Amino acid sequence: MELIKRNARTILPFVGLAAVILILLIISGGSIFAPGNLNNILDQSYTLILLAVGCSFLYAHGGFDLAVGGIYGLSMMISGMIFLSASNMSIWLALPLCILVSLVCYILMGIVTIKLQLPAFITSLCMQFICRGIVTTISNGNINLPSTFSAGDDWVIKIIVLVVLMVAAYILFHKTPFGKYNRAIGENAVAARQSGINIDRVRLLAYIIVAVLVGVAGFFAMCSARTVATLAGSGFEMDVIVAVVLGGMSLNGGMDSSVRAPIIGTLIVKLLENGLVIIGVSSTWSDFVIGVVFLFVILFTYKRNKSGFLPR
Repeated sequence: MELIKRNARTILPFVGLAAVILILLIISGGSIFAPGNLNNILDQSYTLILLAVGCSFLYAHGGFDLAVGGIYGLSMMISGMIFLSASNMSIWLALPLCILVSLVCYILMGIVTIKLQLPAFITSLCMQFICRGIVTTISNGNINLPSTFSAGDDWVIKIIVLVVLMVAAYILFHKTPFGKYNRAIGENAVAARQSGINIDRVRLLAYIIVAVLVGVAGFFAMCSARTVATLAGSGFEMDVIVAVVLGGMSLNGGMDSSVRAPIIGTLIVKLLENGLVIIGVSSTWSDFVIGVVFLFVILFTYKRNKSGFLPR
């Protein structure tokens, strides 16, 4: 029993995912995993997994990201507009364009946060407004992309890319000095600095990593929808936070952070959202159920003392 309590943060997300799958499978009569609906779940989960895993590098060192949805939308919008203005441009060139736009935004946000020592919450919120403002200003509504983008909507390619990126993220997060330093900063920044860790460099590298994953997510979303909406990515920042926490990771970071958490959390969120729609629950009640589950996980995974909840 003591072992279970010590590892509750690790065990509970897996139990939660298994419980969600079993309950929805029984209630929906198996229809939740029908081929058509399963494709919807995979499509919705794909983007959020990339975004949430990327953001987990920021949360691991105690950072925060409210700009992920805005940067995601801006990278898609600018790449789509450049593609349409160029002649005979390969759709695969839109991938480095998405990553480049995302890199510029995240590096700028990282430099302002680190060098000016501003709270990540503030700088990311400002970047969110800036990105949304640019998208609204430069776009004349949604952008429709040519059918050639369907070449990128290939699940063989997408799965290979996802697996490669997740393996790379795992190695960086858990098997390299960078990952150890990044998590150590979230555990205790003062101790990390006194240990000789270059905190500024580690934090900036985390911003670069999330930028790459956001750019990749934006490209494949363009290929899947073959359109770029003005509000693309709206609300994704909250989806990422929910996915990270439901997976059992603290937003304050620390040594217990992992790339496993956002993946499991994403699957729980998307299965719940999709499954509740399948069984006829209104969107209003869907939000209520997810909110209850979210609170339940926090109650069981956050450490407490006599005064209440501890940050981690």
